[in-house]
Amino acid sequence: MDIRTKFVFAYVTVALGCMLALGSATYVEVSSLLRTRTLEQLAGLAEAKKDALETIIAGWRETVETAAKQATVLEGLRDLERGLPAAAAGLDHALDDAVGSSQPLELLAVYDTSGSLVARRSNGGPDAGQESVPSSVAWAEEGVTYRGVVRAAAAEPRIAFTAPLELDGQALGMLYVRLATDGLTRLTSTYAGLGETGETMVLAPMEGGRAAVLHPVRFPQEGDGTIELSGDSFDPFSQALEGKEGMSWEGATDYRGVPVWTVTRYLPETGWGLVVKVDDEEEQRPIEAFRGRLTNLGLSLSAFAILTGTLLGLRLAKPIHDLAAVADQIRGGALSARAMVASEDEVGLLARTFNEMADELERRMASLQEYRKFFDVSLDMLCIAGTDGYFKQTNPSFERVLGWSAEELVRRPFFEIVHPDDLEATVREIEKLARGIPTVSFENRFQCADGSYKRLLWTSFPDAATGRLYAIAHEVKEREHF
Repeated sequence: MDIRTKFVFAYVTVALGCMLALGSATYVEVSSLLRTRTLEQLAGLAEAKKDALETIIAGWRETVETAAKQATVLEGLRDLERGLPAAAAGLDHALDDAVGSSQPLELLAVYDTSGSLVARRSNGGPDAGQESVPSSVAWAEEGVTYRGVVRAAAAEPRIAFTAPLELDGQALGMLYVRLATDGLTRLTSTYAGLGETGETMVLAPMEGGRAAVLHPVRFPQEGDGTIELSGDSFDPFSQALEGKEGMSWEGATDYRGVPVWTVTRYLPETGWGLVVKVDDEEEQRPIEAFRGRLTNLGLSLSAFAILTGTLLGLRLAKPIHDLAAVADQIRGGALSARAMVASEDEVGLLARTFNEMADELERRMASLQEYRKFFDVSLDMLCIAGTDGYFKQTNPSFERVLGWSAEELVRRPFFEIVHPDDLEATVREIEKLARGIPTVSFENRFQCADGSYKRLLWTSFPDAATGRLYAIAHEVKEREHF
């Protein structure tokens, strides 16, 4: 064997070895990137679905609170307790008006202070009024309270709340409210970003180690609308209902027994679990396809290396090296790095694949910047605060309304600029938020930089996991005081 043959043989061996190593490293890296991208996408969807679900629940609570403060209902109940003529008819009429005033309201039941049922009305919709209401409801002062799922086995479960009925400081009884779940069904039946097999599931705990699915599933199964919980660490439904938020791509199965990738979230106010999932087979498909492309690329390059020897090896060495360098830059966070697509062969295909991945990551970063811009340009006062009494972040509307700069607001406790007469109520409201109870409408006065005070109306949602408070406020003019 002459030296030229030995050189070609040695070159082909080294070239093939390098290509094999590069292909393996690329496959591992791309598989990891694809898995990370998918899980991040699922996590983003889970957070968005959780926020939307919390908004729906807050809307239900507001609807219940409004119904409990309906003057005609309260006056009718007080007249009934006084034994006034036609009081029962007046209360029934008031309940009819209350049920018709809000679309989610399906049924209202009124109980007196002894816990006895005195009146009930439904909206006359499908299945309305068919199931019984509680025979009695004890008086409680905790305000609007979630009472669980009604008819969990039905195609469209209902949600129950109670609220105290008070007029002029006098306890009159309790209001039991049943709400339709159309908004919840619309939320979970949207599969954008979940591919061909993904779905969002909202579950409520039941006795006997089972959970109620609160909406129709994407792949209907025979049964009563509930699923059995295994309780192990691979059961995403058990993990979600136990409040263990996280993600998994190995070992988890869904209600069909199909392996899935999952992200779980928990809603402490209702004890519900949220699971966003997609089939493992669908997510493995691009990884397997990419591995197939790498294999084909390796075989093609091997044939070219054997046939053309050193010249073709030299031609392939530089683009492959450049591609590896771009992959390393992307891995290090340089999302603007792009591979040069100099040919239409397998190396070019690999380069385009990397560029498509980088484009997707860059688009995601642009989306985050858009969310930041929305925060900064909002005319409403948006902020992130903590239960420790400090602002963590405020938007420019705070300085426009109050005159304090963002640095001044985060440097000291916000209690220092709350009006002294509103301080005690503000402290109580923060304590409620620390317990995970959202603020729907709370009013207090804040001191401006010039020493004057402005009245603000707050809506705030707590994050029990971090102690952060996400709040929106706007100025209430004196003539708008309510």
